Amino acid sequence: MSIGKTGKILFSSSLITAVMFAPAWSESVSAYAPGDEDSSGQNVEENTGDSQNYLLRNDQGSEVEQLQSDLSTQGYTLQVDGIFGPETENAVEAFQSDQGLGIDGVVGPNTYDALSSDNSGSGDASASEGSDNGESQTQDSSSDSGIVATAESVLGTPYVWGGTTPDGFDSSGFINYVYDQNGIDVSRTHEAMWNNDGEHVTSPSIGDLVFFEGTYETSGASHSGIYIGDDQMIHAGSDGIVEADISSDYWQNHFLGVKSMQ
Repeated sequence: MSIGKTGKILFSSSLITAVMFAPAWSESVSAYAPGDEDSSGQNVEENTGDSQNYLLRNDQGSEVEQLQSDLSTQGYTLQVDGIFGPETENAVEAFQSDQGLGIDGVVGPNTYDALSSDNSGSGDASASEGSDNGESQTQDSSSDSGIVATAESVLGTPYVWGGTTPDGFDSSGFINYVYDQNGIDVSRTHEAMWNNDGEHVTSPSIGDLVFFEGTYETSGASHSGIYIGDDQMIHAGSDGIVEADISSDYWQNHFLGVKSMQ
């Protein structure tokens, strides 16, 4: 992904339903539908075969607790309580997405292998002598994953003017909540975030904020979303917290810039 001198982002060809933020936008708004099947063509792990090889929603016990501990260690936001509830399922789906696996929220052999590999890699990096740079990269990756996991955990939350909690968010309240859950303080409004917080970067990385202007009648930054990779962001649209394809003409026409808050 690159940014041209005209101020637009040149994105890849990946397409996801574009979502609008204000009623005046010319495109229709699509709400997040929990349980949507993965359409990437990747192999989704189904709960078949020996049940002991799988963990899924409503399971309980020490194996679930170990899974939660492993995900938490890697930066995914969830409570370690031994109960495989919605929060754990969201963290598993976020991990599967980050690893390029089929996204179904079921912990089967493929997910176990990826989780084991990641844990092993983290240990090697921390044990290596003179590995300051590697440790920094691991910490950054965990932080990015935590931000994405938090954002994904509130998908479908309704839009509420002035809202800053999972009961309802407005567009900047959503940004505030996600970053606050990951120990990052940002200003309350998009304009103040753009003017005062973080650092300007030339292209977005996972966990960065992508800013837009002119989405309603105000000068400067008027909207932002959390970049989650593959030309997608999570933001508060008029139908609540949803994903949007920022390679669409609408978002490119309103693009302002990117800032890293980490």
